[in-house]
Amino acid sequence: MESKIPIPTDNIYKFYALFGLVLFIFCIAAFLYVNSSTNELIFSAVPEYKALEAIEHPTAFETTKKQFIEKCVEVAIADRKFLEIVIGAILGISILLIGYGFRRWHSQVQPLQDETARLQLEKLRLEIDELKGKTSKKRLCGGRHHAKMRK
Repeated sequence: MESKIPIPTDNIYKFYALFGLVLFIFCIAAFLYVNSSTNELIFSAVPEYKALEAIEHPTAFETTKKQFIEKCVEVAIADRKFLEIVIGAILGISILLIGYGFRRWHSQVQPLQDETARLQLEKLRLEIDELKGKTSKKRLCGGRHHAKMRK
């Protein structure tokens, strides 16, 4: 099975930069998902919790259910805090990868590629000028040869 997405394997710094960028986007999406799912859980639990809290003489089941909802909300908040720390650490690593990769790519690799392209262009121009010179000489020589043959 072939990948449809080309992976930059020509330059390790380009790979670092683009991998860091992918991690950065993943972290933003994960952060939004974690907050959204936690908020959804808490918002769905609050009305039921308030309804159980309003009961003057709760049964053992209602008391247990209220404690369960409290515990679920506490766990959800603790999980969100932990996941935010993990995502923040990965986000920091991704920013470092982006900075390192793009800086090294721009300062070490790209100048060499630019110089190579410039030299190739210069070489092609010289070859074209040389070919134009040979073509002009052939035309000039060809014209003289025909003039001598006519006499």
